[in-house]
Amino acid sequence: MKVGVYARVSTEKQEESLEEQVRILEEFCKRNDYEIYNVYSETGSGAKSEREQFMELMRDVEAIKFDAVVVLKLDRFSRSMLDLLTSVEKLKENGVDFISVNDHIETTTPQGKLIFHIMGALAEFERSLIYERTKVGIERAKREGKVCHRPRKNINLDRVLDRYKKGIPLTEIAAIEHVSYGTLRNRLREEGIKLEMRLKDE
Repeated sequence: MKVGVYARVSTEKQEESLEEQVRILEEFCKRNDYEIYNVYSETGSGAKSEREQFMELMRDVEAIKFDAVVVLKLDRFSRSMLDLLTSVEKLKENGVDFISVNDHIETTTPQGKLIFHIMGALAEFERSLIYERTKVGIERAKREGKVCHRPRKNINLDRVLDRYKKGIPLTEIAAIEHVSYGTLRNRLREEGIKLEMRLKDE
């Protein structure tokens, strides 16, 4: 199985532990006869929206350049439960599995799939709570005469499709258009545009 290895530490003071993290992951892959396609390692906060190596990893996920993503711990991959589930959903869309070594979670196994089903249910519950709180806040703001919605961002779908046909992954196109990956996918769905899953590079 071919894998992409992702490692991250929060501050430059932990630079040495980044090397240790990579070493542990490489040894894990060697023990399990996994072929490492690439090691994506970086120093930066999980809350930082622009993680260059993480974005490169997700672009390669969309291009289906490996079969699974391997990380040391869940909190090295994502900053929150919702962020984790969103990222893993992108992996699933492209048929890429997820392995967290220290957490003993592998979506390649029935146990790992079960854990993520449970986590998915919890994340959906959290989304529902956020939605209800937001809805109540919006209704209160409307009663007080406040404008509480952001203007809908225009996206040039012709330009998006042109870039996609040239082989640019959706994650990169979303960054170019300054919108989230989810927003771009939703806008394409609203227009009835279905994109075929790209085949793995020969």
